[in-house]
Amino acid sequence: MWLTFDIGNSAIKGGAFEGDLLRHAFSLPHDPAGMEARLDAAISRVRDAGHSIDRAGIASVVPDSAACLTRLLKDRGHATVQIRSTMRLPFQLDSTSPDTLGVDRLAAAAAAWFEYGKSSQDGDPRHVIVVDAGSAVTCEVVRRSGVYAGGTIGPGPELALNALHRGTAQLPDVAPEWPRILVGRSTAEAMQSGIMYGFVEGVRGLLRRIRETLQGEAFAVATGGWSYLLAEQAPEVDRADEYLVLRGVRLLMALNDEAETG
Repeated sequence: MWLTFDIGNSAIKGGAFEGDLLRHAFSLPHDPAGMEARLDAAISRVRDAGHSIDRAGIASVVPDSAACLTRLLKDRGHATVQIRSTMRLPFQLDSTSPDTLGVDRLAAAAAAWFEYGKSSQDGDPRHVIVVDAGSAVTCEVVRRSGVYAGGTIGPGPELALNALHRGTAQLPDVAPEWPRILVGRSTAEAMQSGIMYGFVEGVRGLLRRIRETLQGEAFAVATGGWSYLLAEQAPEVDRADEYLVLRGVRLLMALNDEAETG
């Protein structure tokens, strides 16, 4: 059994894979207070279910949390793979700054290319676009030639609402929830409507524009905390895959031998 982790800014996701089959998944709030105990309990639940852990892989955008998890896994005797842009990848990188490329973006793109792009239903490769919608909203593009072309990065709904609240004198702190009505009758409703509809329409517009730059079919898959909302509200999204990053971590572990283990 392989354990995979996706450490984001607002949540830590984990998955236990038997081969390429995801057997168990969990999500924890990313709160430094008590984080090690929660992670330890999550790992224990996997082991208590009768699964032996052979290796673990981590894709993290929070270095301190990755170090904490790596130490915890090492203490339990589990070999750990840190996802890096220098690993063997299922595609070529066309990036001017591969050292700063987020490993979560890399893992999501790898899984999307392998599962939805490299072998399409008609057997021919197709372009793939990944929309990872969480604290940030990123788009990744892998061309049908097997080249990672780059992407876009913008704020997610929660960051945008926080910016409105903190950057103004009177706008309230509002939860990022799908609005009941488009035209808000209160300030809070207007903020929710503006941010949430703006988020969805922004993603739709980005996907349309990205597709215009590509020749041929482009398959769009959404992941992250807002993926199912996008799949529901944005017809430009073809699939929602909540655990795409975890699948990418497993794929990159499989492509890289023990020399990458730390």
